[in-house]
Amino acid sequence: MMTNYLIAPALLAATLAGCTGATPQQRTLTAEITGAGEKMLYFDKFVNNRPTHVDSVKLDAQGKGEMHLPSMPLDFYSLSLGGEQIMVLLLDSAESISVAAKADSLQSPAHIEGSVNTALLHGYFRDSKTFDEQSQALVARLKADRGDTAAMAEYAALNATFGQSTRQFIQEHMGSPAVLAALNRLNPEQDIALFQQVKDSLRKTIPHSEYYTGFRDQVDRMAQQMAAAKQQEEQQAMLDNLIPVGSEAPDFTQNTPDGQPLSLSSLRGKVVLIDFWASWCRPCRMENPNVVRMYNKYHGKGFEILGVSLDKTKEAWTNAIKQDGLTWKHVSDLAFWNNAVAQQYGVSAIPYTVLVGRDGKVLAKNLRGAELEAKLAEVLK
Repeated sequence: MMTNYLIAPALLAATLAGCTGATPQQRTLTAEITGAGEKMLYFDKFVNNRPTHVDSVKLDAQGKGEMHLPSMPLDFYSLSLGGEQIMVLLLDSAESISVAAKADSLQSPAHIEGSVNTALLHGYFRDSKTFDEQSQALVARLKADRGDTAAMAEYAALNATFGQSTRQFIQEHMGSPAVLAALNRLNPEQDIALFQQVKDSLRKTIPHSEYYTGFRDQVDRMAQQMAAAKQQEEQQAMLDNLIPVGSEAPDFTQNTPDGQPLSLSSLRGKVVLIDFWASWCRPCRMENPNVVRMYNKYHGKGFEILGVSLDKTKEAWTNAIKQDGLTWKHVSDLAFWNNAVAQQYGVSAIPYTVLVGRDGKVLAKNLRGAELEAKLAEVLK
């Protein structure tokens, strides 16, 4: 099968025109497909990642046949018998190729001669198949016995070795489109530099291929997404450092639903969870039952919650308080993301929590669920 990265718009019609002149350059494709006697063998190009017939030949009784193909650029092509199985080819315009395979395993040719890139591609496919078979056997052992430490070690070693050999294959054959199959086995987040190297290298060898343009665009998107995620992490780290764990929690005052001012400092002596949330925040509302349970469990031991809402209207805010049974203390300035306390505490996403100790110092930040419960059990013994 083609890899996930081989997706792109249709090839330009000009790439299919071949050479001009009275005697255009041709290449020969010789095939021997055991078990396919008298059947049609199709040579296909890919348009929008789908095979489209370019030429065909009726195989003789022994499954042998020959086609004379026009000159076409280095790219991915395929042979098929008209079914779902295909033999992927990586042909250059000057290459004549000879292949042999069985009709029931067309995707795994027994013989390839005349095409360096096709041989590389199927060599990697064979190595991948061996890896998959070994990996599946180890997974079966682990499913049968989760305590099989030997199988775990073998599985880890197998993955590490295959990952290393895949990277080595890519480095050694950087200019060959065959490396796109190998890249499909790697994690872009861990190997983005290698993906970008391949993108730059293939620009020189298959710049007009629909597979290259799709791969190029995908790598560019991944790099942009990773850069944005890194920037967001750095921004969040900067915001987290505004109020580090162990520092004094900044005091603030906002109004309760009945319009009365309430300050964080008025709760000194209790363990306080400052809970940034909003009625429109689905993850917040989904977390509320857990917070209610912990409030009921620990309130009698000196635990208090101060909800800071990023709502825009009082009605939405108070309705959510009632609907979710949030019986603790609440404040808001109804300024949405411009809520003054959220700005003061560097809140960039909700739900977000700050746990404050009896002495007014920050114990932990952004705890939810089991992590929050464990921390409360620790500080409210």
